Amino acid sequence: MIMNYLKSLLWCFGILIISSIIITIFNYFNVISGIPLKIIFLIIPIIGIFIGSYKLGKLSNEKGYIEGIKYGLIWVILFVIISLICKVFNWTSIIYYIILLFISILGSILGINKKKK
Repeated sequence: MIMNYLKSLLWCFGILIISSIIITIFNYFNVISGIPLKIIFLIIPIIGIFIGSYKLGKLSNEKGYIEGIKYGLIWVILFVIISLICKVFNWTSIIYYIILLFISILGSILGINKKKK
């Protein structure tokens, strides 16, 4: 059970790190800058959490939405702690965290439905 969460967290963390490095390199060479850069940095965690929760859904045996809530809450709690440490916690970040939670639920539901029986 915990290994499934660790595998999914590693998938998501890997996507976050690799995508952030690539986008940072593009920003350094002025390929992407301004508003598109901010939008991409908002979309990267959404894609990473969706893929991680999809993988978790494929590995789990319980209901997809419960696994998605657990997985999403792990990431939301982690992001809230980081936001509180950096002192950038506001209402828009709360909306973003709710979106991340719903994306996690959706990914896990799709993953458990696509699981091979």
